[in-house]
Amino acid sequence: MLNQHKTEFTNLLYRPLHIALFLGAASSAVAAEWEIGLSRGLETYAATANHGAVLLVCDPDRVYNPNVSHAYFLSRFDDDQFPQQVVLLAATGEQAAFSVQDGIATQRDADPAEWAQLIDMIEAGGQIAVVTARDAFTLDQDALPGLRCR
Repeated sequence: MLNQHKTEFTNLLYRPLHIALFLGAASSAVAAEWEIGLSRGLETYAATANHGAVLLVCDPDRVYNPNVSHAYFLSRFDDDQFPQQVVLLAATGEQAAFSVQDGIATQRDADPAEWAQLIDMIEAGGQIAVVTARDAFTLDQDALPGLRCR
């Protein structure tokens, strides 16, 4: 009888630890949050993966010119090479392709439909592959509903 109570006590003692370990393991499988900031009046959204990073800079208030958006995204790969073409592919099938210079694609120079697709994918969240002719990495990010980057 004493051993039964001892076992029950041990189970009660370690149950919170098991729950915490389970929740910790489960949380590592969920999407990551965007790092959100403000730089010189522009909204910034950064995401990092194992082999690269994406920085999205939005200009919803047309800070420097009321007629032109200064929004852009920067893709950075581990090899520090800057591709000339970047394609973003969502796990749900959407894609957006951009010509880039020094890793940067600007809203002003992008096809409006491609830019809109990019923003739709980021707003929806989930897995997005960032692909070039030589390299690729995958982001798994939280949704950003209401992103002011159109």
